[in-house]
Amino acid sequence: ALVDVPVFWTLMCLMFGVMLLINRICPLQAIDLLTLVVCVTGYGVSLVLLVYLIAFKCRKGRSNRYVWSSIFILVS
Repeated sequence: ALVDVPVFWTLMCLMFGVMLLINRICPLQAIDLLTLVVCVTGYGVSLVLLVYLIAFKCRKGRSNRYVWSSIFILVS
């Protein structure tokens, strides 16, 4: 978590920085930007929690790790 959370926030800030640069060409309304920030933040947090849940579940046995990897790819 000490690595995943800062990497997520860094990527999210870079993504919104690029979006603000593009915003000069194609302006967004403030409510649209707020909705996008909330959705991306919620998605990122839920994805990090899903990864930790899968890691906890697969800690005991390594036989089904390919099944969980496939499920994770489909969910993402």
